[in-house]
Amino acid sequence: MCVSHRLPQISRRNFSFLAMATAGVSFLPTRARAADIEALGFTCIDYRLVDDGVRFFDSLKLTKEYDQLALAGAALGAVSPKFPTSNAAFWAQLEIAISLHHVKKVVVVDHRDCGAYKVAYGSDYASEHDAETKQHKGVMQTLQAQLTKRYPKLGGEYYLMALDGAAERII
Repeated sequence: MCVSHRLPQISRRNFSFLAMATAGVSFLPTRARAADIEALGFTCIDYRLVDDGVRFFDSLKLTKEYDQLALAGAALGAVSPKFPTSNAAFWAQLEIAISLHHVKKVVVVDHRDCGAYKVAYGSDYASEHDAETKQHKGVMQTLQAQLTKRYPKLGGEYYLMALDGAAERII
C-alpha cells in the first residue's frame, strides 16, 4: 500500500493571521515584555492529567518558569499531518514564547492511552506498553528534529506520562 503525505494546507487568511501575530510581538514596548523564563511546557489537552502536568513541571523546578501550551496529542499535535491546524498553532505559539519570554527549551509531555494517537494511527495505534512507548518516541524524535532544524539553540526534553502521573524521560 502506498501512503502519500501532503503538506498541511494553510489558507491565506490563517497564514496572514499567524504572520501578523508573530511579527506583532516584536513591536511590543520593552516594558510590556515579560522576564526571561526557562521553558515552554507542552502537554496534551487531556483533562485526566492537567493537575499531574502542573505537579510534574513543579517537580522539574519550573514553577513560574514556564509558559504552557496544550494541544491534543502534544508532540503528535505539533508534527502529525492529521492535525495541520495544531501544527501551525504549535509553531506560532513557540515563536511567541521565544519572542516574549526568551524560553531556553521545550519540555514535551505526551501521555499513555492518548486519544489523539488513536485518531491519528487508527488500527495501528500501539496499546501495548513497549510498543506504545516506541510509537511516542518516534513522534518525539520527529518533533526534536524539526525543533533542532528551526531553532538549533533551543533545548528539549521529552517525557511520557502514565495515567497515574508518573513520567519517564524518553529523549
